[in-house]
This record gives sequence, structure tokens and C-alpha cells, in this order.
Amino acid sequence: MRSLLAAIGTLTIVPFNHSMIASERDLGRSVLFFPLVGLAIGAFLMGMAQLLGPIVAPAPLAALLLAALTLLTGGLHLDGLADLCDGLAAGGGRPRILSVMKDPHVGAFGAIGLGIVLILKYALFGEMIRRGWLTSFLVMGLLSRWAMVLASFLGRYARESGTAQPFIGQIRWPPCAGATGIALAFAWFLLEGVGLLAASLVFLGVLVFNRFLESKIGGWTGDALGALSEMVEVGVLIFISAAQGLAAG
Repeated sequence: MRSLLAAIGTLTIVPFNHSMIASERDLGRSVLFFPLVGLAIGAFLMGMAQLLGPIVAPAPLAALLLAALTLLTGGLHLDGLADLCDGLAAGGGRPRILSVMKDPHVGAFGAIGLGIVLILKYALFGEMIRRGWLTSFLVMGLLSRWAMVLASFLGRYARESGTAQPFIGQIRWPPCAGATGIALAFAWFLLEGVGLLAASLVFLGVLVFNRFLESKIGGWTGDALGALSEMVEVGVLIFISAAQGLAAG
């Protein structure tokens, strides 16, 4: 139970003080539940779309869903995306990039990265609503949080200390395998072959991004995990949109 509460408290603003109720061991085990928490986040968005769809047009409804997702997650992953964009754009060696990423201010490239992701999400949310592909929200939440588990298992921590230290490089294979089984099972249940293909592409994407970060900063940070989640959310929706469009055409 403590591991489940830790997963909820880590990925959302639901008021569970996981640092008080869970040890580092519990936090490491909590990744088993990351895909389920992501699924619940997607279900929340899907429920909003079903409830408000009959009375709100797709464009404003997409904006409402985007705002709800940002509030539910506390905007932490978006903040991580901005920090990573600023750090990578600053260039220089590993110390320079990590230093810029730690700066609480958002720079020009961070703002550009945020703008691109938010515009893409808004457009994709609207497309899912107009087409009635609301199951896509479930798959988006499921696979984006599973990607964080994969990255934590495969990668190493780029800093000496930090909030993500209990996760990155500390995950044992049983919870990672369990999270993977959950992700693949639900991906198949929700979208069958399209879901499994999306999961395969997410896995490949994590491998590529892991290699890239190792070459730039020596591994992962909490900001990088947040950025990964945002990019996977967008990537999964783009893939589903393309796959469903081809199937319909």
C-alpha cells in the first residue's frame, strides 16, 4: 500500500506525503504502479471528455483537458522539459548543462520547448475528441509513465544527489518487469496491435534517449524523466492518430 501511495504522490498532486510514509525502498518499488497511475490519469481525461463532450466544442474541451492534466500533475514534467531544453541549448560540458538545468528560471529555449509541446498536445487532444478516439488518453497515460520506469531501470543518475535518486539506477528488475507486464497487457487490451506497436516504439525511444543523455550529461535527472514523459505523451498520440487514420482510410 505504501508503494502505491508513493506512486500516486510522485506522479500527481493528490496529497499523499510519500516522503513521510514511504522509505527509499518503497519509492523504488512504487514504479510497479506507475503505469496504473498513468492509466488512472488517462481515465480522468477520458471521463472529462465523455462528460463534457456533448456540451463543449472539441477545441475548448481540448484546452480544458490540457489544463486539467497540467494541474493534476502539478506541471512537474513540463518544468522538467523546460529545464532540459535550456540546459541542452546552453551547450558546453556536463557541469555547464547540469548547472543551467538546475536554474529555476525558464530561458528562451525552455519556453520554445514548452510552447511546441503544449501546441502539439492541444491539437492532438482536439483530434482525439473529434474522432472519438478517447481510449487514446488511457494509452497515453499508461505508456508515458511506463517509459519513466524503463528509463529509471536502464539509466544511471547524472547528479550526486537529488529528488530522483531513489529511482534512477536503483530500480530492480522485478518491479520493472511487473510494470512492463502491466503496460503491455493494457496496451493490447485497449488497442490490440496498435497498442503493442506503440509500446515497442516507446521502448526504442527510451533506448535512444538514454544513449543521447549519457553522451551529454552522463545519465538521467528528474528533469530528464519529466521531459521523457511529456515527449512520450505527444509521440504516442501522434502514432495513434496516424495508425487510426490509416486504418480508417
